[in-house]
Amino acid sequence: MSTGFTRSLEAILTRTDASRRAKSPQVPETASAQSAADHTRIWFAKLAEKRAMPLLAEIVKAAEKHGLTATCQFHEIDGRPTADLVLIPRHLPKNARPPRLAIYAPGDERPLEIEYTGTFPGIGIDGGFGAEVDYDAIYPAQLEEKILEFVALATGA
Repeated sequence: MSTGFTRSLEAILTRTDASRRAKSPQVPETASAQSAADHTRIWFAKLAEKRAMPLLAEIVKAAEKHGLTATCQFHEIDGRPTADLVLIPRHLPKNARPPRLAIYAPGDERPLEIEYTGTFPGIGIDGGFGAEVDYDAIYPAQLEEKILEFVALATGA
């Protein structure tokens, strides 16, 4: 093994020695939980502004070019920052909920939570419209893929 690897391995394992661990100052749990929640909100707001919302806005423009109706917005739902896309497919049945994509601020498991809800073409009986709810926890690198999956499902492509 290389000496660099060995030194790095030793440094990692040394940090785990109970006798060598530095005592961290005691912070009240509510303060650290609050600061973690604030950090998460700030991080997600930046991600939404720089990545998610531009992607959703691009979908709105492209959808309108193809004769579809779509809207996107950044807002809070149940106190959680959310990037939202609603894409209305052709021939959506009257009173049916249109397909909606929601990208939420991070939860406990992975950095992003994504949800599809509404009525989608091609998944009902005989290829008609059917209701669908899908939820997934994803990494930011999977965002584009999941958004495109939603567009394909919402348009029946």
